[in-house]
Amino acid sequence: MRSQSNDRNTMNSHQRRTAFTLIELLVVIAIIAILVGLLLPAVQSARETARRTECRNNLKQFGLALHNYAGTHQVLPPGYLYKPDPNGNAMGFGWGALILPMLEQGTLSRRFDFGNAVWDNANTAPRMRHLRAFLCPTDPVSDGAFVNMGGPPAEQYAMGCYVANFGPPDLDDHQEQRDGVFSRNSATKLAHVIDGLSETLFVGERVNGPFRIAASHGVHFAYETTWCCAVREASDPTDDHGHMVLFHAGHPPNDAQSDDRDVSSAHEAVTNFLMGDGRVRGLSVNINLAVYRAISTRAGHETGLDF
Repeated sequence: MRSQSNDRNTMNSHQRRTAFTLIELLVVIAIIAILVGLLLPAVQSARETARRTECRNNLKQFGLALHNYAGTHQVLPPGYLYKPDPNGNAMGFGWGALILPMLEQGTLSRRFDFGNAVWDNANTAPRMRHLRAFLCPTDPVSDGAFVNMGGPPAEQYAMGCYVANFGPPDLDDHQEQRDGVFSRNSATKLAHVIDGLSETLFVGERVNGPFRIAASHGVHFAYETTWCCAVREASDPTDDHGHMVLFHAGHPPNDAQSDDRDVSSAHEAVTNFLMGDGRVRGLSVNINLAVYRAISTRAGHETGLDF
């Protein structure tokens, strides 16, 4: 018979054999850290893929809404409405506000007073409403943020991430230029897009926040995009800020030199665009600028382009 002392020694020996040593614990932690390090990029990539898919779906919904609008009114919505006034554009409602009923947002549409300027106090509540359909999920700035146009403290406008195609430059100098699809008080019919709907840009992306190279272009230094409207600058009523809802083909998409009139998405490799036929295409910053400008025109007689 073994003694109690021997039994205790056997038990202690067994306990020592089943416990982790400090070195073993550190090895396990290191292995876990390596696995997490290997998996994290894959998880982030999967999340960005999902966000990019949601962004593309937003654009597809715009395509359906724009075509439904054209079917109802025989023309596409204007880029934005303009009515001259000593205090600045007495309208300002953009294509996004005008297609609200086609996006199942009829209740919000009815809250706008389209008989007054978008900057009128009567339109404060609806213009400050953020809509998921107009927000790219990769954009870290726009959700919950506002563009302040320098008027009263309440004169803020919910940010958005999508802008309609004005065409070649310059959006600020020629607001009623009709080379593209959307412009000030435009009334473009689908039949006017003679270059082909599949080869003509309709809507692109723009992330808000500082310009890509964090520099200023003139007096501007940040993208200022809303979903609802182009709003006059309170200190300069002659500037109706069409670039708040439109883009021109000044620089290739996501170009480092882009400013608040261009497209610039939050996605690393591409910028998503809605084409006139309802398809969504991802265009690279490396696209030939001449080709990019060609697909921004609706009647430039450029067809069969490689992009």
